[in-house]
Amino acid sequence: MSGPPRRTPPRRRKTPPRELALQILHDAESRSAYADRLLETRLRANALEPRDAAFVTTLVQGTLRYRALLDHHLDALLGARPDGLAGLPLWIRTALRLGAYQMLVLTRVPVSAAVAESVELAKQYGHPGTAGLVNAVLRRLASGERAAFPSREADPVAHLAVATSHPRWLVERWVARLGVEEAERLMRADNDEPAITVRPNLHRLRMAVFEEALHAEGHESVAGPNGGPVRVVAAGYVPSRSQLFRQGMLWLQDEAESVVPLLLGARPGMRVLDYCAAPGGKAAALAEAVAPNGLIVAMERHASRARSMRENLAERLRMPRIAVVCADGLRPPFAAPFDAVLVDAPCSGLGVLRRRADARWRKEAPIISEMATLQRALLHAAAALVRKGGVMVYSVCSLEPEETDATVKEFLDTHSSFVMEDARPHVPPAFRGADAAIRAFPHIHGTDGVYAVRLRRA
Repeated sequence: MSGPPRRTPPRRRKTPPRELALQILHDAESRSAYADRLLETRLRANALEPRDAAFVTTLVQGTLRYRALLDHHLDALLGARPDGLAGLPLWIRTALRLGAYQMLVLTRVPVSAAVAESVELAKQYGHPGTAGLVNAVLRRLASGERAAFPSREADPVAHLAVATSHPRWLVERWVARLGVEEAERLMRADNDEPAITVRPNLHRLRMAVFEEALHAEGHESVAGPNGGPVRVVAAGYVPSRSQLFRQGMLWLQDEAESVVPLLLGARPGMRVLDYCAAPGGKAAALAEAVAPNGLIVAMERHASRARSMRENLAERLRMPRIAVVCADGLRPPFAAPFDAVLVDAPCSGLGVLRRRADARWRKEAPIISEMATLQRALLHAAAALVRKGGVMVYSVCSLEPEETDATVKEFLDTHSSFVMEDARPHVPPAFRGADAAIRAFPHIHGTDGVYAVRLRRA
């Protein structure tokens, strides 16, 4: 006897791109979560088409990058309301920002669509009153109403904080150090969409095979513009949807970051310690260099990140000769020294604001000195693990003097057995500057901001 008819489970509603962007932006702010991680997980969960996934990414990252600019105009249009934009519920504040970004920056979107979709989101996540408010504000914006910028001549810091959408404390720092013109170029570069740069896993396939496989997935790549060991993939490439990525035939890596391992001069048979290794891209590159009989020890303090790195390196990339160790860099568990040590230290991250758009609104000035204190302690601890005649490379994704030259000077002043060597012969010419250190700039190289030096133990 047959049982009751089987009920078909209801089909899950596919979240439209703008709504998904709204959810990610809301959760990033309300939960203090990192937008790039939310993007990765939500895009994977929603299985969007590549075009829609790229649109969501643009909406999220762009709205975050230009938040100060958007808020400047929206606050002016909400001037009669107590507390302005900040006084609105977060869902509505986010819907307004999302609509304003499409109208003011992402100009390829029809204004009518930006207004209508933002109003619809306000209806879903607010109430008729807030939806009416969103409609009224965005229609005024559509009619050409804009708030005047602070005077560039009278107050260049206030002007640039709005015009380039950076926190005022950071604008003050960069203007004081670089001057108005160069600071503006740097900050505008922070607002550029970063290129998608990947490192082919040459341990498992030849470059020609990689290019053929990428082409078969509908994508092409070109060499890194500065001569680094990466490939630039055309816009629209979504790693989580790529079989090449899932099979471990490549990993994501910025071009400036990709040249840092070169400073170690790693060769087959060497024992190399990657001191602050997560997520593992530099360790993977070093593993290629020391193959077939060398060893990479990749150390990470946090157990969850060490676990993820082990899965990524061993299971996805299938990198041999890498040992992942969960340990605190201030108390390293090693007795025998290494031929080379990479200290890619935790830092303020102010060199990667174009890639981590929300970071500029999370960080405050004290983080620079806090990170510098930690960096110096890590260097002191790592120095004991370098054999006589061995090399230690110090790198950070920051260009702030306290985290770069000052940290290295303090280390050399207290460690007479180490000398700084010229790092320039180890990297492509585009990254060679006026001194022995390597400095990559977003507005010059189109990469993350990166600093690196090569130190030799006598």
